Amino acid sequence: MSPHISRSQRVVEVFAADVRPGADALVYCKGCGDPLTGQPRIQERRVTITTMMCESCQELHGHALMPGAGAPTFCFRCGGQDTVVIEKAFSPITHRLCPRCVPERLARYQAGNFNAPQVTPAT
Repeated sequence: MSPHISRSQRVVEVFAADVRPGADALVYCKGCGDPLTGQPRIQERRVTITTMMCESCQELHGHALMPGAGAPTFCFRCGGQDTVVIEKAFSPITHRLCPRCVPERLARYQAGNFNAPQVTPAT
């Protein structure tokens, strides 16, 4: 049997509930955390996101997705400031995680566990 775990065997990590009024209808700028007008929170179908920053942040950073290395980033889902965790590997990976939206994943990554949770088989 292969040690490979399929996507269907992974535990789906859910976002923490956001109880702020209207929060589930907005997305936020990755550069400043302000609401992004004209960007729907839930897409009717899967689409490529081409804009993650407001116009002023796009002017500042020179593109539409997210600030470069060293600049703070903000959660696209809630607007709070992301926490940076660096996965030390042959090629280090920078993870920007929201402490409000994914607190369990942030704690796991800060503890050095970058593996996705797995479903334990029933016995």
